[in-house]
Amino acid sequence: MRAGELSDDAVLDLVGAIYDAALEQDRWSSVLERVDDAIGGRVLFGIYDPANGLSSLLSPRIDPARVQDLLGWAPRNPLLPLGVGRTPGEIFTIGDFISRAQFTSSDFYNEWWQPAGFDTEPLTTNLLVDHNATGILTSHRPSNLEPYDAKARRLFATLAQHLVRAVAIQRRTHQLDITGRAALAGLDGLDQGFVLADAQGRPVFINRRARELMEAGHGVVVEDGVLSAVNAEDGHQLRALISSCSLDNPDRIGGEMSLQRPPGRMPLRVQVTPVGSEWTEKAVPLASGWRSSAMVLITDPEPAAKTQGETLRERYGLTRAEAAFALEIVKGGGRRATAERLGITDGTARSHLSKIFDKTGVTRQAELVRLMLQK
Repeated sequence: MRAGELSDDAVLDLVGAIYDAALEQDRWSSVLERVDDAIGGRVLFGIYDPANGLSSLLSPRIDPARVQDLLGWAPRNPLLPLGVGRTPGEIFTIGDFISRAQFTSSDFYNEWWQPAGFDTEPLTTNLLVDHNATGILTSHRPSNLEPYDAKARRLFATLAQHLVRAVAIQRRTHQLDITGRAALAGLDGLDQGFVLADAQGRPVFINRRARELMEAGHGVVVEDGVLSAVNAEDGHQLRALISSCSLDNPDRIGGEMSLQRPPGRMPLRVQVTPVGSEWTEKAVPLASGWRSSAMVLITDPEPAAKTQGETLRERYGLTRAEAAFALEIVKGGGRRATAERLGITDGTARSHLSKIFDKTGVTRQAELVRLMLQK
């Protein structure tokens, strides 16, 4: 079978393995080998997140000595700064930034890259971009093979989305000893809401932050014993995502969504992820015959809004007023409603929005909202 030509069942099985690795980190090497086989390359997977105690550089099919040597090249690696700020999950390659001639004339290419036997068109995505934390995934194509074809690129792009979500889950659950219901109490220390639910959406475990959000009636609720949302349409979508994670469903997908809150409040970000059956059996004892099928992570973006505003100003060169407008429009209602909440004219709002589009590279309000909701 050629690279990039996995069956739908094989892709779903690999996606499930990715999420299992997020919860059991010793599985990453075997998962990356499977990604190598699927894409037809040599994967390099790196995470540096000192605040959460995460630091790893994995590449099961590249010489370990060469991988370690890569760290020493950091000050002289012309590729390192190029993808900074690119949205996690967005695919890019060297040619998006510099010419092949520029790259092949560098010491890094001649002394590290070329001897490794890689071509000059790797597939890369950021796994996380968050203040002092960074993560990156690159699939290097051996130079003796044809460059990646369209199928391999599409498969890499598909897997990248799941890897981004898996890394987010790993960050939030790292250092937590999840080996039973008593240990799950440690999840009360998370800033995010954390819910384990069965395939019918019935909560098996709800942490402190999730309970606070439910009691406030902000976006997420439990109705008739089932996890749902204040907004009926959101509730239907949330239940569908949880149902898709059933242990009896071979197509276990999960997904991401936003939960609307009252006017003037930023929507909650929600990630719904299948929980591997082996992890479930270890992590959660049977409760009235239930088994958790889905992990639901709920993030309130408002506490980080001030810091995010400064980040937007630094990353995109927004003025203070433009950054405030960009964050406010996420709360809903469109440009005019945002202008009213900020006490500015619609003309000023239109000017802010035009400049924000120019500086961030988006062209529609929906794209801007998605950009603002990313960490």
